[in-house]
Amino acid sequence: MLDRDPHGNVQVSKIDTEKLLILLLKQELKTRAEDGKYSGIFVPQSHFFGYEGRCALPSNFDSQYCYSLGLNAAVLIREGLSGYMSCIKNLTDKNPANWEAAGCPLPTMMGIERRHG
Repeated sequence: MLDRDPHGNVQVSKIDTEKLLILLLKQELKTRAEDGKYSGIFVPQSHFFGYEGRCALPSNFDSQYCYSLGLNAAVLIREGLSGYMSCIKNLTDKNPANWEAAGCPLPTMMGIERRHG
């Protein structure tokens, strides 16, 4: 029920994820206690870590993929191809040497969005 941005979208960065998880866990433990399946004590203490605290360490795939995207973006810039998004294809191949670099024109991904208000 937080404020929304000018387009009506929920501002995800303002959601206290850790507090939401605590609330959901409390409800689950209450249900289990009513069913006689839980008799413990739950005393949570939350701490906000921001986006950094919500993510795991990057995998080797993450590192290779992001490196490839950045290198490809640099090549697109060097070649004067503005208005393109860096894309890497063939990601199902486990060997990054077999991945294919590409540039996707941004206008092909755009569409007119009609909103009320």
